[in-house]
Amino acid sequence: AVPRTPPPRSPNPSPERPRSALAAAIWSSSLTGQTWAIPPIRPRSFSESGQSEFFISEPNINTELFKRDRWSEDLDSRPRLSSPDHSEEELEDKEEEVESEEDREEHVYQTLDREVNCSITEPIYSVPLKPKVRLYSMISLLCISEFLTISNLKKRQRKTFFLTINNCSVLTGSQAELLNLRQHAQELVDENDALKLTVHRLNVELSRYQTSFRPLSKQEVTPSASHLISLDMKYLSPLVLAYEDRMNENDALRQTTEEEVKKLRVHVEAIIKENERLHGEIAKTEGVSQKNCHQLQQQALLVLQENQVLMDQLEAQHVKAKASHSRHHSEVSKVSKKLMLSEAENQRLQEDQEESRRELQKKGREVQVLQARLKDAVTWDEHCNIAGKLRRQLEQQESQNKSEMDELLLRLSSLQEENRSLALDKANLTADITRMEAEQGLNKQANRKAERRMSVLKRQKEECVLKEEKTRQYMGAVISVAEHISLERDQLLQMASVLQQEKQGFVSRILNGTIRLGKLQEEVKVSSFIQNITFTRPSLPRTYTPETTPGRLI
Repeated sequence: AVPRTPPPRSPNPSPERPRSALAAAIWSSSLTGQTWAIPPIRPRSFSESGQSEFFISEPNINTELFKRDRWSEDLDSRPRLSSPDHSEEELEDKEEEVESEEDREEHVYQTLDREVNCSITEPIYSVPLKPKVRLYSMISLLCISEFLTISNLKKRQRKTFFLTINNCSVLTGSQAELLNLRQHAQELVDENDALKLTVHRLNVELSRYQTSFRPLSKQEVTPSASHLISLDMKYLSPLVLAYEDRMNENDALRQTTEEEVKKLRVHVEAIIKENERLHGEIAKTEGVSQKNCHQLQQQALLVLQENQVLMDQLEAQHVKAKASHSRHHSEVSKVSKKLMLSEAENQRLQEDQEESRRELQKKGREVQVLQARLKDAVTWDEHCNIAGKLRRQLEQQESQNKSEMDELLLRLSSLQEENRSLALDKANLTADITRMEAEQGLNKQANRKAERRMSVLKRQKEECVLKEEKTRQYMGAVISVAEHISLERDQLLQMASVLQQEKQGFVSRILNGTIRLGKLQEEVKVSSFIQNITFTRPSLPRTYTPETTPGRLI
């Protein structure tokens, strides 16, 4: 199968170090501004050597890693363009690179052809009932055609590029032509990048189609099995193989989950025992008051605010350093391009000057030869006329050469001034680079101090969380005791009300008894008085009948 190649010009990110859940929670809360409820800490036994992955992760904590921006991502994303005027060594290096790229393309084509040929020799595991064109062969043909078109376009682009470079090195063009050539080269580079992206997409698509259908294994191909279906597996649908793979994966996953559940059950039982022991110890120890709980919460909020401020400062410093680095890189590239253009212009002017000197020497030799030839061939008048014409032509040529030399000298002086200004700019840029490096070192030191401060704050926060957990457990115990006391108070109030009712009943009975006793005493007094009267009066008249006494007794 074609390997899954990374996309072109993709920077390889350096692996980040793993962060803890508490650091991730602090980081996410400082970035998003969302407050997170701190979950209760799992009481850990002293005999544990490691932590389980099921209890480390909390539901309210986001453990997403922070990926930092890199300066090389924006700087190295675009290819560097060289000046149109190249030396012979650079042209030779480019030709070698072109040949190596063509060799790589031929290797790609060979691998594609080899894959097309190998697809016939591979074991057949699915044969359609109706004659249809294979999707794999169609994809490989499409990829080959796409690669051929891409290679033709690349060859044309290289030919046009080298022709433009050769024309630029031979002809003396103006600055506008140089800019046009640079734009054309930039367009060619962009087209090359687009073609690379298409090649990458085709590779990814081809690898996806190749990995979607797997060949039979050796155990499935061997005819030693007793069932005929193992021999005729090539006539079955690929869905059967995919179904078997899925079932095997489900069985393996089920076994692993059962083992993990058993381990988890044992671990939970140990944790429950440890929790009971710790609850007993916490009930014995003294807790922290509600005021300390509020203070711990306020300290945690202050820690989060300080973390937010520190992260904002770090982000601002990072953005500032990135902008300064990109600005410095752009200025250096501009200055280097200007220097290269000025050097090319100086070289071209020197070559023009040497060519003009050669032409003057050549014309002088030609004049001498003509004078030697015409000494005996022409008359004196004709010779004088020809000599006058030649003198005038020479004078005109000399005047033209003098004017051109003056212009060249002026241009040389201007170029020297430009070189001086560029040297000054380069010195300023080197000073800026040193200053920026010093600032970068200071920023690194500040970042280290901030990281140390953050680690200290994290430790303080963990201590605060532990204290808060202890206070929560103590408050839970206090609340349970208060509820028990309130239940006992309600029972006592109910008993007091019952006793009060019984007391009122006893008091009412006592009052009724005293009233009856008073009535009985009065009746006893009346009866004793009547008896005294009867004893003092032995004979009463017959007409007297004591009717009132029985009523009083009743």
